[in-house]
Amino acid sequence: MKGIIASPGMALAAPFMISEYGIVVVERDVTDVSGELARFRHAVADCNSEVEKLKEYVNASIGEEEAEILDFQLLLLDDTDFIGKIEEIISVRALNCEYAVKKVSDEYIQYLEELKDNDYLRERRKDVSDLSLRLLKTLSGDFEDTAEPDEEYVAIGVDIAPSRVAALDKNKLKGIVLEKGGITSHCAILSRSLGIPCLIETAGIMAAVESGGAVVLVDAIAGEAVIDPDDRRVSAFEDYISREAVEKAGLAPYIHRETITPDGAVMKVYANITTKREAEELVRHGGEGVGLFRSELLYMSQTGFPPSEEQQFREYSETAISLGDRPLVIRTLDIGGDKQIGYMNIGKENNPFLGYRAIRFCLDHPEIFKPQIAAILRAGAAGNVRMMLPMITGKAEISYAKQLVEQVKAELADSGKRFDSDMKIGVMIETPAAIIDARILAKEADFFSIGTNDLAQYLFAADRSNARVAALNSHFQPALLRAVYLAVTAAHEAGKGVGICGQAAEADSLIPLWIAMGVDELSVSIPRITAVRRKICNTRKSECVGLLDEVLRFETAEEAEYALRTFSNAPLG
Repeated sequence: MKGIIASPGMALAAPFMISEYGIVVVERDVTDVSGELARFRHAVADCNSEVEKLKEYVNASIGEEEAEILDFQLLLLDDTDFIGKIEEIISVRALNCEYAVKKVSDEYIQYLEELKDNDYLRERRKDVSDLSLRLLKTLSGDFEDTAEPDEEYVAIGVDIAPSRVAALDKNKLKGIVLEKGGITSHCAILSRSLGIPCLIETAGIMAAVESGGAVVLVDAIAGEAVIDPDDRRVSAFEDYISREAVEKAGLAPYIHRETITPDGAVMKVYANITTKREAEELVRHGGEGVGLFRSELLYMSQTGFPPSEEQQFREYSETAISLGDRPLVIRTLDIGGDKQIGYMNIGKENNPFLGYRAIRFCLDHPEIFKPQIAAILRAGAAGNVRMMLPMITGKAEISYAKQLVEQVKAELADSGKRFDSDMKIGVMIETPAAIIDARILAKEADFFSIGTNDLAQYLFAADRSNARVAALNSHFQPALLRAVYLAVTAAHEAGKGVGICGQAAEADSLIPLWIAMGVDELSVSIPRITAVRRKICNTRKSECVGLLDEVLRFETAEEAEYALRTFSNAPLG
C-alpha cells in the first residue's frame, strides 16, 4: 500500500493496532449548576496535571523541544475563550459537562478543518480531539486499557493522538503507519525527532492488518507499507539496516569536524529550518548555523492576524540562543506563490509565483513588515542573527527595505529596547533579474543566498510542481549552473559572502562544483548535514577547478550530469 513519507527509514515488526477511542456523549439538563461547574473545573485541573506529567516524561525520554508539542493542549486548558465557552454552556444553558466539552471541541475542530490554506493549523485538530477525549475520560472515569506488546512493533492507526505517541515505549516502537495524518502533525514531528520511519495517508492499512497480517514492513524510502513481505523484501530490508549501520559509523567522525577540504578550502555547512525546535537537532547533527530560517510558519500558525513583534522576538531570540555563536539567517516573510495565508488577503492570482509575493507584499505593507524587522533586530542582541530579503529583483527593493530598517532602528532606540545596530542584511538570488544585476546588488547587500529551486523555475519559465516540465528544472541544466557562477563571482568581486540553499546545495554530485566556485556555505536539510560535510572534507578543490571549466562549457543537462556524476562516482539517473 502506497503512503506519504513523513519520516524516512525502514522497519519490520509485528503490527500493533491503535484504534480510535470514543465516548458516547448525551445532552442532559442539570439542576446543580454550581456543582457541575466544580466537576468540570476539577477535571480541567486533573487533565492539566496529566499533560504536565506527560510533558516531563517526553522531555526526559525524547527532548525538551519535542515536549513542547504538548504545549498546545496546556494552552487550551488555560484558554479563557475555549474553557469559557464550555463553562457558558454549563452555567447559562444548565447542561452537563460532557455535552459542553464535546460541543465546543467539535466546533473548534470544524473551524480548524475549514482552514484550507493553513495545513499547520488544520493539523492541530488532532490536538483538540486528543484533549477533548482526555477531558471526557476524566469526567466519566472511563479509561482505555490497551497494553503495548512485549516485543517490537509497528504502530498502525487512522491518526494517532500526539499524547498517545509520546507515551509509547520508544525501545519497542519501530515504525508508524497511518491512514490519515499530515506532514506537520505532531505524530509526524515526533517520529522524525525519534528517527522512527513513518508513513501517512496509507489507505487500507487498518483493514489489511485486521485481516490477519503477522508482520508489517514500513518502507519509508519507497513510500510503501507491505503486509507479510516476501523473502526478497525482507532481504532488501536487512541490506538497508546493514548499510545504515555502516553509513552511520562512517559519518560519526564528521559530526563535529571543521568543514575544510584536504587542500585547505573552508566551506560552512548550515541548515534550513522552520521552527526553533529544529535548531537543537541541527546542533546534534553538527550543523554550523542556520542558512535559512523560514519565518512564514509563524504567520501561517495564526488564525486571523499576523504574529506580534513580541511573539516573533521570542521565537527568533530563543532560536539564536540555542545556536550559541552559530549564525542564524532569518528570511523575512515569504508568502504568496505556494504559501497562501488567508488573512493577508492577497487574493486569487492567475500566476501566484509571478505575482504579489515575498518582498513585494512586505514593502507594500510596512504595518506587517516593520514588526518583523523589529523582532529580528532585537533578536540580534541575543545571538548571531542576520536578515535576508527574499525575491529581490533590483536595487530599489533593497534600498526601500533598508529605509524601513533604519526607521525601525530609530523607533527601537527611542523605546530603549536592545537591538543589533550593525546587523548584516543579505538577499536571496532567485530571479533572472537578480542574476543579471548581481554586481549591482552585491554593492547593496551584505551577502547572497542563491535559492536554486526558485531560480530554476524562473530561469526556465517552468513550474517546478509540474511533472511535465520537470526536466527543465534539473539542477544539471548548464544555464542554471552558469547563472550560479555569475552570482558567486559578483559577490566575491564585491568582497561579500555567498551561499547556496535548496536541493542543489546538498546534491552529492554538485558539491565539487560549489567547491570549485568558492561558495562560502551550503544550507541543506538537517539529515544531510553530516554527509555533505564528509563530501567536502574528502574533495580537493584543486581537482575540481578543471571540472568547473569543463561544465561551464557544456550545452546540455545530460552532458553536465554525466560529467558531475562520473567525477563523484554517483549513479546516473
